[in-house]
Amino acid sequence: MTAQDRPTFELSSSVEKGTLVLHLKGRLMDQQQADQLMAELDSELGKGHKTVILDLSELQYMNSTGLNILINVLTRTRNAGGDTLIAGVSNSVRQLFVVTKLDSVFIMTESVEEAVAKTSA
Repeated sequence: MTAQDRPTFELSSSVEKGTLVLHLKGRLMDQQQADQLMAELDSELGKGHKTVILDLSELQYMNSTGLNILINVLTRTRNAGGDTLIAGVSNSVRQLFVVTKLDSVFIMTESVEEAVAKTSA
């Protein structure tokens, strides 16, 4: 598979009211994409951000590898004394959380704004 054939994944970050928001866009399907996400997470945890909001509103698809990556994010934030919230999940990605029962493990919100409100409550 060439880089051109590989499903696109983009990661960006922002800080909303002191909480780190990681915006995932495209398709989260392989370990190389996870390396980028984990490097960003480790950098931000090092800066003192303990709680992370994963904005999945533009994530079109995620497979079991992608789900495993999110579990790793959750583990790292909880080990740092924080938490991971999931915001803006599409119906297809939400189905993956429901089937695996991970919707009861992660705090899931409809929007980043709602997640930010939960972290500052």
